Amino acid sequence: MSWKKELIRLAEPADGRVPHAFKAHHAAVAVIMIGRQQPLGRYELCDNLSIGEGSARTLLKRLTVAEYTTADGKQGQKLTRKGLALFDQITRDIPLGLFLDVPRLVMYDYAYANIVKDRAQNVSDGIRQRDEAIIQGGYGKAGATTLKYREGVLTMPPGNFDILSEYGDEVALVIDSVKPEDGDAIVIGSAVDSNLAREVSMAAVITLFEVE
Repeated sequence: MSWKKELIRLAEPADGRVPHAFKAHHAAVAVIMIGRQQPLGRYELCDNLSIGEGSARTLLKRLTVAEYTTADGKQGQKLTRKGLALFDQITRDIPLGLFLDVPRLVMYDYAYANIVKDRAQNVSDGIRQRDEAIIQGGYGKAGATTLKYREGVLTMPPGNFDILSEYGDEVALVIDSVKPEDGDAIVIGSAVDSNLAREVSMAAVITLFEVE
């Protein structure tokens, strides 16, 4: 089962229940945060998600019931062997994500960039990624900019516009920070809130993968 399909399954409501406030991209962010910082305290995780403490607790419960996470004494949550396998699958495709100061490439104050391995060919005009970020983050609150790296050149769809001449400082920062390789895509989610920027970036990234 693909990691995308599994995350969608985790976010599905139980039969007859109200849909959860969290979605697949929130689950992805949570798994990555726990995997990189474990053990990670519940309150620290809540502070780094935009969905609220109650929904974050429900998300953690779903991860625990699915045997992806377990309590590490009073230290917080850590990934189980099954959780580490899921973490490895996700980070094989999305090995790095970080906040970047690239105001001329985005619409909002906070920007979070994810590098997506070998997915440049899945990017057409970037509209699907932008729209997904808006849907998940809220109109007027979030968006996404998608870039492609080919033959040493960072371009912005549509038209594969070489952005170096117009956004030289931003291009240098992106390349130095995420170190893309040929065929990679870079999705920069931006939002009015830092947590939301990270989440909408992941939501946009997920559109580059099919449910297998």
